[in-house]
Amino acid sequence: MNKIVTALVLTALAGCSTSQVPADKALQVPADRVLAFASKPVTPHGTIIVTRDTGFIGGACYVGILIDGKFSARIDTGEVVSLYVPTGEHLVGLAKDERSGGACGWGELRKEQSTTLSDGQVKRFRIGGDTNIGLDIRPSSI
Repeated sequence: MNKIVTALVLTALAGCSTSQVPADKALQVPADRVLAFASKPVTPHGTIIVTRDTGFIGGACYVGILIDGKFSARIDTGEVVSLYVPTGEHLVGLAKDERSGGACGWGELRKEQSTTLSDGQVKRFRIGGDTNIGLDIRPSSI
């Protein structure tokens, strides 16, 4: 009996985490949800690519992507967005999408990572999580 209960608990917990999606397999965020840094600037710039995992955690709502505190895109599960930013140091983050209202129950969600970009450099980030940490943003190699 204990083995059955343990198996059910482990199955339930696995269902409450997210699954990585490689950027080349993810859907592009539609242009109407990319609010800033959508086109390549004339000045030296780098590219920040953010991919959001699929899965249950936060799946009912868009997540806001922040660049230096500026709300720059609204991303759904299984999507990817490329943002073109000037070279230098930046904060890349996620925040509650205010347009989603209170339905997500996240409170004041805001998490950020520091990164530095040189001309032509690409940095990848992943939004994922589980029931313990909720959603998070972290560097990614995929």
